[in-house]
Amino acid sequence: MGPEIFGVSAVIASLVATVAGAVVSAFSERSRGSKSASLELVQPTEDPVKDSRLSELREALARQKAIARLNGWADSSLTFGQYIVGGLLASSFIQESMPNQVIGALGVLVLLSSLIRQRYRPDIKAFGARRRAVLLRSFIREVEDNLYTLNTTQDNAPSIYAIRQKVSERLSKFEESELADAQQEGDAATVG
Repeated sequence: MGPEIFGVSAVIASLVATVAGAVVSAFSERSRGSKSASLELVQPTEDPVKDSRLSELREALARQKAIARLNGWADSSLTFGQYIVGGLLASSFIQESMPNQVIGALGVLVLLSSLIRQRYRPDIKAFGARRRAVLLRSFIREVEDNLYTLNTTQDNAPSIYAIRQKVSERLSKFEESELADAQQEGDAATVG
């Protein structure tokens, strides 16, 4: 009874890891660009944080952190399904002590994990999101420093317009970077 319980547990764990990894990868890819862009005329306010678009930078940082976290989890789940379960299937002890149906099901799960991981590449998505998050944190500090010099009325303080323009340029670069990453993933999926 011991090896049979292990086999059923391994099938369930592998299935959950594979399905969860696939779902997270698919939703991560689909969520890109889900916010619709609307053109609004923005009026200056008395709030330099709002006028500088610092809140947009913070939202972009939170989004990149979430993408990195979800794709990291998906990559770990798919790696578990691919390597750990695949390694267990390679052992003669498991092959001899489990029914053929369980071994076949585990083999299919290993194959699915491998295919999903190869298609969606959550490891690359997580790395790109972590890279953008680091750059965003650095730029947020720079904007906060500029706002500080503006609030303390130092001679070398940039105008709120100059800060806002710089933030807009950087946000556009981050979006272009994300779009380029998505394009590379799409190209790799059609070639592979």
